Amino acid sequence: MKFNNLTLFLSRVFYIILLGSQYIFVFILSGCSSGWNIHNPYEQVDWEDHRQYKANFHTHTTRSDGKFSPQAVVDKYHKLGYKILTITDHNEVTFPWTDFAAMEPSDRAKERLENGVLEQKSLTYENRDPEALGMVAIQGNEVSTPHHVNSFFTDYEKRTDQEQIALESIESRGGVVVINHPGRYTGENPKKYNTNWYADILTRFDNIAGIEIYNQVDRYPTDRQLWDSVLVELMPGRPVWGFSNDDFHGDLNKLGVGWNVFILPELTEESVRTGMEEGRFFYVHAAEGHNGAKPPQIESVNVNRKKGIIEIKSIGQDSIRWISGDQVIQRGNSIQLTKNTEIFDYVRAEIFGPGTITGTQPFGIHNP
Repeated sequence: MKFNNLTLFLSRVFYIILLGSQYIFVFILSGCSSGWNIHNPYEQVDWEDHRQYKANFHTHTTRSDGKFSPQAVVDKYHKLGYKILTITDHNEVTFPWTDFAAMEPSDRAKERLENGVLEQKSLTYENRDPEALGMVAIQGNEVSTPHHVNSFFTDYEKRTDQEQIALESIESRGGVVVINHPGRYTGENPKKYNTNWYADILTRFDNIAGIEIYNQVDRYPTDRQLWDSVLVELMPGRPVWGFSNDDFHGDLNKLGVGWNVFILPELTEESVRTGMEEGRFFYVHAAEGHNGAKPPQIESVNVNRKKGIIEIKSIGQDSIRWISGDQVIQRGNSIQLTKNTEIFDYVRAEIFGPGTITGTQPFGIHNP
């Protein structure tokens, strides 16, 4: 996933004008010879052969401020059928899982043990083998800059008082970033953390895959409003993927209430990284967790660029709505772009089930 200012410009429309003695020829290079230019994040998905895998990229243990040991957290997610998991302790890389036994609990966890808040078993660590569990363990941690971010595929774990420093360090190590729970910061300091701030860092750091739009059930409902406002500014040239994560610290009511469904050719770290970077996943919001209704399942996404139609095939849904610019612009299993004159340069879909939502990543759009 590589984006820069030139890419942002070229992705919209590039005109070559040849001036002749009698004619002006205009060639539109939009990624297809005719019809709509639609960037489909699921373009490379083989809906017949690829499989869907449940993923969580934000959770904590007693290596920082969590309640449970690393192996207990892994076991809980494994029991719920998760295949992809990142432990994101604050400024601590709790990785690899096969080295849990050699790791130390945080000072905060030790203090909580002395105060009777934690049990000794929460500070006694045992190794786990992700391969034996049929899981992929992703290296990561939550970097406590003024605005928290999750760092993946790198051992960077320093606390810093400047987001710029952390993002540059993660980028230099080849890491991938997800911006955590932005609603906390837009609420606390809206003068700094506004649409322009997020659009700026997303433009400057192309290794930022996206932002959390659901965190701890739905702790900050404005997260999705921010997402849409950023998409209005940056699409279609700079996609920003939406993530749904538990941010689990120990409250079992907040375990397995938000996850991501990756559609991959194989369950490997490389495939997961590609999926994160290219948006080959859906997000799921399930307020009642795994005790509630099963969320809708997307079976395929089909794009007809010539006719300007995006169609979703899914099961278990009550309704489907299409969103652009934080507004519902159409309902139903498909959208015909020619019927939406006020559409922005992207559209995304939300599929509703009983108490649940399954959402797509944004489709970049240019009307030729």
